[in-house]
Amino acid sequence: MTSRARAAIFAPIGDEGRAARVENRLAEAIRSGVLAHGERLPSEPELAQMLGVATVTAREALVALRAKGLVVTTRGRGGGSFVRAPKSVDLVEERLAAMSRIELRDRATVYLVVLTGCAEIAAERTDPDEVEDLRDLLIPLNVSDVARWRSADSELYLSVAALTQSARMTREVVRQEADFGALLRIPLDEPGFREATATRHQELVEALAAGDAVRARESVREHVAHSLERLAEIHEAVRR
Repeated sequence: MTSRARAAIFAPIGDEGRAARVENRLAEAIRSGVLAHGERLPSEPELAQMLGVATVTAREALVALRAKGLVVTTRGRGGGSFVRAPKSVDLVEERLAAMSRIELRDRATVYLVVLTGCAEIAAERTDPDEVEDLRDLLIPLNVSDVARWRSADSELYLSVAALTQSARMTREVVRQEADFGALLRIPLDEPGFREATATRHQELVEALAAGDAVRARESVREHVAHSLERLAEIHEAVRR
């Protein structure tokens, strides 16, 4: 499933072939976790060919990503451009504190609409074998590694987006994950929240396996609503 998400990231940009467009797409993929920390990016000529832009455009985009600290480039044998881990949890929480309550609700609304729509469409289009792959993303409750929970949560919803078979929709979910998803995962450091998350994940996978679009949509809605409720409480606390 994540291979489809990656395919959407490296799909040709077409007439939007400006360095800023390439930069934004790759930055969103890095921040959302589609491109992992330490991963080697395609070379400049390869990247240009994959995205359908000039090599100089790809080069300019990589320069901008290096300036933002999202990519590091090394020379010599084994060199190349490598993904650098994005913001720490502390910086994500700082970003939350800087948001107004209205902005928080507004971003959550867009995130909710996009992800519930993806779940509904994925339930209608997915293949049973592909759903089995999703089960590998379900985390046992005895796992206490919060980073693993956050990564799996992001990967699950990116995989569901890929199941819509729409590259445009997949890229939109990547954008939403980079823009807002990390905030909704702040409460995953709480055992009770992880337990509720595991339940919703299981419900979503079962709904997709059954081709039940209504259940799939509702499981995502409940998960996002629960996440937002807890995030709103954290938001109020950090702004005091």
